Amino acid sequence: MKKFASIFLRLIFAALICLSGLFLFEGVATINVQNVPKMAKTVIDKNVNKTGDANLKGSLQLAKDFGVEDKIFEQLPKKYHRDLSYINLYNLSVSYQENGEVTAQNLNLPEKNQVQKAVNYVILERLNKKLKSNGKQVNDTINVFHYFFFAAILLFAIAALLVLFGSSWASIVLLIASVGSFGVLQYYLNQLTQNLQTELYHGISLTTSSVLWLGLAMGLVLTFIWPVVLKITKKRE
Repeated sequence: MKKFASIFLRLIFAALICLSGLFLFEGVATINVQNVPKMAKTVIDKNVNKTGDANLKGSLQLAKDFGVEDKIFEQLPKKYHRDLSYINLYNLSVSYQENGEVTAQNLNLPEKNQVQKAVNYVILERLNKKLKSNGKQVNDTINVFHYFFFAAILLFAIAALLVLFGSSWASIVLLIASVGSFGVLQYYLNQLTQNLQTELYHGISLTTSSVLWLGLAMGLVLTFIWPVVLKITKKRE
C-alpha cells in the first residue's frame, strides 16, 4: 500500500511537470500597439523618407491639403495585439523559412478595407526588406531558436521520466527546463519587439501573460519540493 502511494505521488508530480511545460509552451506574450493610426503615419513617413517614393509622397500631401488625412487613418483599427507563444513563434518562423517572407496572415493584420490593405503593404514591405537584407543572421537565429524549442521539450520529458524513476536529478533538469524555456522566449520576443520599434514604431510594447509566469512558478516550486517528496517516498518504501 505504501509503495502504491509512492508511485501515485510520483505520477502526480510527473503530470504537474508536464502541466508546467504546457503553460510555458502555450502561454503567450503579447505585442501591443495602442495607437495604430499613429504607427501607420510613422511607418509611411519613414518609408517616404527612405525610398523617396514620389507617388506616395504626393498622395499624402494631397490628403493633407484636402483635410482628409485623419479620416483615412480612422479606417484603421485603434489598437493592435498579437499573441505569441513558443508554438506561435515556432510556426511563424517555419512559415518564414518556407515562404521567404512575413505575411499579413502571419501577423494577424486586418484587411477589411483598402486603407488597411495599403498600410499592411507598406509595413510588410519594410519588414521583409529588413529581414532579407539580414538573411543569413535571421536564418541562423531561427535555427538556434528551433534547437532551443526542441531541447526544452526534451528536458521537460526527461524531468518527468526521472521523477517516475525516483531520481533526484529531476530537480536539476526541471530547473534548467523551466528557467531556460522562459528566459529564451523572453529574449527572442524582446529582440523582436526592439527590432519592430526600430523599423516601425517606438510605441510597440510587450506584455507577458500570467499563464507564462504560472508555468515558471510551477516549475520552480516543483524543483524545490521534489527532493523533499523523494526523501519521504523512499522512507515509506
